[in-house]
Amino acid sequence: MPPDPFDPDSTDRLIRRERRWARIRRVLGSPEAIGIGVVVGLPVAVLVITSVAVPLFRSEPAETAAQPSATPVLIEHAPVDLSRPFAATPAANWAEGEAGIVVPPAVPVGRYSADQVAEALSAVRHLIATARLNRHVLHTHDPEPVLALLAPHQADEARELLRPGNEPETWWLTAKIAPGFRLLPAAPRVTGSMTPVLNPEGELTIRTNYLVAYAFHVDYPEILNGPLDIVSVVRREAEYVWADDAQYDAGSQGIYYGDVQGHAYSVNCALHDKGYLAPNYSNPPTGFTEPDQREPEEYFDPNTPLPTENGC
Repeated sequence: MPPDPFDPDSTDRLIRRERRWARIRRVLGSPEAIGIGVVVGLPVAVLVITSVAVPLFRSEPAETAAQPSATPVLIEHAPVDLSRPFAATPAANWAEGEAGIVVPPAVPVGRYSADQVAEALSAVRHLIATARLNRHVLHTHDPEPVLALLAPHQADEARELLRPGNEPETWWLTAKIAPGFRLLPAAPRVTGSMTPVLNPEGELTIRTNYLVAYAFHVDYPEILNGPLDIVSVVRREAEYVWADDAQYDAGSQGIYYGDVQGHAYSVNCALHDKGYLAPNYSNPPTGFTEPDQREPEEYFDPNTPLPTENGC
């Protein structure tokens, strides 16, 4: 049975959920949600993406699954090898594709059993892989495989934003390779972590922090300066709320988006401003006058605080 719409507890839950999604619509759906800029001093583009913030978690996190944070030192002027595009980059030792999205052992979290936590972790892993690694989604910009993995009501809300020309406001839903560009056959490299916690409303939430490095095709690799001309890295710190409550109707069960923020490094600024991902080599020539305060390797480290530099 669906919840009684006039039951005080159910009404309060629905109001809290609507307020949370209203915050997401208000912030993620606004142009101010994306700040894009080249960090002056580096021949690569760094884009900072900010979004809605939710209250801090009150619970202690369960065990986190994480990849090693140690990364090789970038060799900025190494030859570009299309058969080994991640060589000489900090992503060289990351796992390939979905293997980099590691699920931690499931343990009870609050009122949620270990089995419920395991189901949520698996569902979020599948969602991340589909939204950020699925080549059909990446190249065709078809959101339906991703929407199918969300709670039906959440999918309906997100679908309202998916209209032509609104791509900059839906960066948080899927990665979109810019028209005219294509990825190399090499699987994207992935590193990061996920942690099950309780949010302030007592709902099971999967907190994730993943970086994905994409390698792009280029016709003339010999003219490029180094591997970061074709390798772009995108970091997302995202929270996914798991609704698994018999008091809610069937359309309310499943995954909801919580807080999402992140950055992109070594990308085309103008195309990213339009909601698309393209390699650094496609940026027009520009001047650099001040050194970056970070080493390139730091942008590949999930344990480094998200950058705040803007200015594209």
